[in-house]
Amino acid sequence: MTAAGPAPFAAPLLGFRNIKAGRITVTVHQQFTAPPPLLPAESRPKRVGAVPPAAECFRERAVAADLDAGGTVVLVGDSGVGKTQLVVGHAERLWAGGELDLLVWITAGSRDAIRLGYLAAAKALNLEAAGDEAVKRFLTWLTETPRRWLIVFDDLSTADDLRDLWPPRHASGRTVVTTSLKDVDAFGEDVHVAFVGGFDEQEAVEYLHQRQAKSPRRTEGAAELASELQGFPLVLAHAANYVASRDTTYAEYHRLWSARYEQVTPRHGWLADTYMPLRPGFAFHIPVVTTCSLSLDLASGLTRPVLDLASLVDGGAIPLAFFGTSAVARHLTAGQGRTVDANDVRSALAQAHRLGLVTIDAHRMLRLEPWMRRVLLEYLQITVLDERDRATPNDWISPRPDPPDIGERAAGDALVEAWPDAHSDPVGNQVFFAAATALRGWADDHFWLNGGHPVLIRAGMALKEAGLLDSAAVYFQYLRGMAQRRLGEDHHETRSIHGHLVTVRSLIVRGEATELEELLAEQTRTLGPRNRETLATRSKVALAHASATPGDRGSAEALENVLADQRRVLGRNHQDTLLTRYFLACLLVLSGNVKGGRSELQKVLKDQRRALGFDHVDTLHTRQMLAQLRMSQDDTSGLDKVMHELIEDQKRVLGRNSEQTLLTRHNLAVVRIGRGDTAEAATELEEVLADFTRVYGTDHRETLAVRRTLAAAYRELGDEVGALAELELTMNYANRVFSPDDKDFKSTRDLLDRCRHGAYWQVMDEYERERGSDEYLLSQMKGIIISRHFHNEAGAMAGLWESLLSHHTAPRNAESTLSIRRIAACWRGLGGNAAGAAAELEQILDGCTEALGSEHLLTRFTRRNLAFWRAQAGQP
Repeated sequence: MTAAGPAPFAAPLLGFRNIKAGRITVTVHQQFTAPPPLLPAESRPKRVGAVPPAAECFRERAVAADLDAGGTVVLVGDSGVGKTQLVVGHAERLWAGGELDLLVWITAGSRDAIRLGYLAAAKALNLEAAGDEAVKRFLTWLTETPRRWLIVFDDLSTADDLRDLWPPRHASGRTVVTTSLKDVDAFGEDVHVAFVGGFDEQEAVEYLHQRQAKSPRRTEGAAELASELQGFPLVLAHAANYVASRDTTYAEYHRLWSARYEQVTPRHGWLADTYMPLRPGFAFHIPVVTTCSLSLDLASGLTRPVLDLASLVDGGAIPLAFFGTSAVARHLTAGQGRTVDANDVRSALAQAHRLGLVTIDAHRMLRLEPWMRRVLLEYLQITVLDERDRATPNDWISPRPDPPDIGERAAGDALVEAWPDAHSDPVGNQVFFAAATALRGWADDHFWLNGGHPVLIRAGMALKEAGLLDSAAVYFQYLRGMAQRRLGEDHHETRSIHGHLVTVRSLIVRGEATELEELLAEQTRTLGPRNRETLATRSKVALAHASATPGDRGSAEALENVLADQRRVLGRNHQDTLLTRYFLACLLVLSGNVKGGRSELQKVLKDQRRALGFDHVDTLHTRQMLAQLRMSQDDTSGLDKVMHELIEDQKRVLGRNSEQTLLTRHNLAVVRIGRGDTAEAATELEEVLADFTRVYGTDHRETLAVRRTLAAAYRELGDEVGALAELELTMNYANRVFSPDDKDFKSTRDLLDRCRHGAYWQVMDEYERERGSDEYLLSQMKGIIISRHFHNEAGAMAGLWESLLSHHTAPRNAESTLSIRRIAACWRGLGGNAAGAAAELEQILDGCTEALGSEHLLTRFTRRNLAFWRAQAGQP
């Protein structure tokens, strides 16, 4: 079990005490051969991605013939003319007619979004690969398969995003692209391009009449309105929704529309020429703003604030999980002056759907029409500008203040809170990545003005988790450049981003980076050897060499020489000088002189508090390292109070989602386990693991360290099989991330071996208790268990536990019986049947709650096991 420590500029992690795991006795019996796991049914038709729902009173158009011809078709037209709906109708018609074996729908807002969509399709087809290799295998599968497929790229931003990613031209395959791009030559000669326009006058009038078929009186003035709106499908749909909602007539709507047109023209027309230029495909601007403005008048209560949040993150679709987060509830509560809960938000979403302001589909996705998003953002921009004018009426004299927070941070918090794991939910990962990209497009400046935001890192982690390492490296390089310019080289967010960049690059090259040496040579040549930046890089290079050979006095002397130069050039109390002293103290610890290193760190902390302040990031790092050293020396008296105070300061200064805050929470849980408060610590570790996974990803080094600690805590409590499941998952990640000689890889492997041994032999205790001194049976069982353990036959172990139930005489809901059932279900999951394990554990949890109570240890084990296997099965 490891206690994590701070590592500015790769300062060493210090290590770690093992906490001995206890054992608990449960109940079991005899040999069983589990059925083999089900093979994937490739012949079964599959849908990947969330296909939008069909619009009310959808009307076919002549362009449908182009789609039916097959091949590769690009639908070109302005936003709002109904391109997506035409493709939805085409795809659903083929699907319903049994003409497709694979339907893949990708919202193609960026090249990375397209690749993430391919990864989701590769997983659905059980193609055993990750990252770019999975993309290649999927494209190869499309080339070679006899199965019938349709790939849809909805709302393609640039033709270059499909470079090298076009599906093959294949007799059994179809490809459809929707786009607002007018440069059709960019798609090549072997692509059929079809242009989509609005309704003609007759189609528009017929559509307006059809929408009011149940109340013909509302159609008064339909022809005049259709002419005014020039047959534009989007505005006609909003007009029909408004008339139906207000039970009025098209003639009355026409009057209101004309008056509103005069109101919105000056301000919104000016916005389109200044702050928010129209992108290609957004024609008919003021009429659309007018129509959407009237539709938004129908919204009441929370509906408009919820729509404003949705507009910030709409990248084609927004999972409803976003709106159910605590971040959204907190933001709406602050804005409304009353407590807002999930039911309030659901009611607001229902109203928005009912009024036609959004659509909510069977995939639990909310969709804003691109024009509606644009109009909502225009109103938000007007709010920002008005706030500036109120705060600085003479801004030609005074500098402009920072723009107000209109929900950007809450939207980012909600994305981070709800973001799913890329491995278990690749479609969700793609949708959230698109949402984060949309938010960055609006809120990038706001985030950097306020010290960054975890959602910026989480988007990069989404690419890394999906195996798109090159894209992740490019993304983190961009983030690092922005952080250096906007926050400074020494800001904790800049350091954190740089750490992620180095990690991704190390995964690509699988070797030690030489960037620091190259940087030092360049700085020495251009800035000189005594420049502050050169000295700082010398310190980092010396530390890297000294950390690699902690007993080498020559390496330590190089760091001492840097310190001497820093004292002469910068002064003894300069931040860089104090940081080098911190590094030297860490080297003392690495060389085995823990007492001396701890003493030096205490002196450094005293000087940092005086020179830099109690809240400086380096001061917090030193406090955390001292706490860790106390842990390593078993000096834990009063340490939980010290660490609790440190956590509160880290939350206030660095943020609750910072890596350092999460590491200290992890270490505090380790202290509590050592003190014997294992159940309380396990609960805290589950929260820390959820936060680390959400913010930094499933395969971050410290995320895996928390998993190891949590597994050890489960063993301490007696849940051997639950610990084994956690460690099996941890080892899967470790195999992808670490080399075999990495210390964390070895630590995970060793703990897994011990846990597997305990979990396999746990059944022997039960046989001894059930059968007493039957030497023959116990000898036979010993041979069976050795065989299962040797071959790692988890499925057969499930059968061994399940067979005990046929001999067990206690009632089905007795504690001993429930315990056996729980362990058998978990072994079923370890054998590959995660969904079956989750289904059985649901029933066991009901029995535990009813018979033992919600806080009984067995009930808590079962609840945790159920959450784990649901996640592995991809269940919500």
